[in-house]
Amino acid sequence: MNLNMNLECPRSASWCRASWGRCRGIRAAHAIVATLLAVLPVTHGSASPPEYIATENPASASVEQEKSPMEGAYVEKVLPPSDYPEFKKRFEDADPFWRDSRLYLRPRSYYFDRQRENTPDSVAAAYGGWLSFRSGDWHDRVSANATLFTTQRLYGPDDKDGTLLLGEGQEGFWVLGEANIGIRLTDDISAKLYRQTFNLPYLNRNDGRMVPNTFEAYSLNKRLGDRWAFVGAHVTQMKLRNSDDFVSMSEAAGFDDEDEPLSVASARYDFNDEFNIGATYQYAWEFMETFYAEANALWRFGDDLALRFGAQYTGQESVGDEIGGDFDTHVYGAKVAAGYRNAILSVAFSSTDNTRIRNPYGGYPGYLSLMIQSFNRAKEDGWLVGLSYDFSRIGVPGLSGFINYADGDTPDNGPLASPDQIEFDVTLDYRFQSRPLQGFWLRARAATLDQEGDVAGANDVDDVRIILNYELSFL
Repeated sequence: MNLNMNLECPRSASWCRASWGRCRGIRAAHAIVATLLAVLPVTHGSASPPEYIATENPASASVEQEKSPMEGAYVEKVLPPSDYPEFKKRFEDADPFWRDSRLYLRPRSYYFDRQRENTPDSVAAAYGGWLSFRSGDWHDRVSANATLFTTQRLYGPDDKDGTLLLGEGQEGFWVLGEANIGIRLTDDISAKLYRQTFNLPYLNRNDGRMVPNTFEAYSLNKRLGDRWAFVGAHVTQMKLRNSDDFVSMSEAAGFDDEDEPLSVASARYDFNDEFNIGATYQYAWEFMETFYAEANALWRFGDDLALRFGAQYTGQESVGDEIGGDFDTHVYGAKVAAGYRNAILSVAFSSTDNTRIRNPYGGYPGYLSLMIQSFNRAKEDGWLVGLSYDFSRIGVPGLSGFINYADGDTPDNGPLASPDQIEFDVTLDYRFQSRPLQGFWLRARAATLDQEGDVAGANDVDDVRIILNYELSFL
């Protein structure tokens, strides 16, 4: 493989007109990619999942481990064993409510630097995280859960707000983001009341900054047992990831004088270990309805080679009083991922109808959802190629990385005109394997967005993000 990459700016000199620093940043990103590719085997690896899923997980080691938006929606978080087993033993004879309780701390620090060509830059560094309590079952039926979140400013000029790491004005905050009662109705079906999180398409944590989205809701959940699972919920309020206030779902979508909720129903069915389908329907009262569906299939060819195929569709339409205007649109996409050992190569495309797709309640589930853009603007046709690799197979456990290249084409003139765009992302992850650093996860990310300069609204963007996560279990 020829690694003599041209590290000059990939377009003409006019594309790099913002500054020499912008071109230098792009060359640095390309150099990271060259280094990554140099140590990969001849067969390379995959695109990441949609950004809201990729933010919480390093690259998969195989296509079998990849999770689509609907597959990830029903995965229950498995907490690590207590880091203080002797302390945990003190509760062995206690009531199950206390004996099976978990208390864990997740500190996080985050540096975010976004440089824009035509609008103000955004820069901040923050520290914080969350402290969570999860009880055992009282009388085998009732449990309690609570999570306290915080983000505090380490660095953040007042004139460079907008990173979403902190509150408005680069201010830190504390918030009780989760506080709920769980009621187990049967072995598989449970209810959850009050503040909680979801991981559904268009309604999710979107945990890509310091603090995730959380919701005030009343939900009914069936875990994946006899091949199918479902979630039904009525969601009344939302706390955005850069805020400590819970507001109505309509206000969270940007309509300050409205007080409307959202109702959601979602289900997934597994025909077998290789094929599943899923769908979710969301009704944002007086605003819009969103229907999302997907299908996933897996073929294995021996122990080292596998092929995964996914298809997805979203339809959106204004409803009721149409507080967001009158619109009717859709987007469809497909993705193919080929995995060989710890490497995956992915190719995906999507096509959006005559109005952009809206996702005010969480991350967008499309295959082309990347660090900066989602490639779901009006009349946008986009395609993506991605590579990833888990380095544990060549003797570096804990190290993984992925890159994505996406290209979006939109009308050049007329009422739906917008600049064509190209985005290139790089992510490297390292999870420390040995004590005393075990539990630390270091992530370095870079992205560059090039939008065609001769169309109104074009805005080139460069991102650099460095995140350090840690997890410590007290109980």
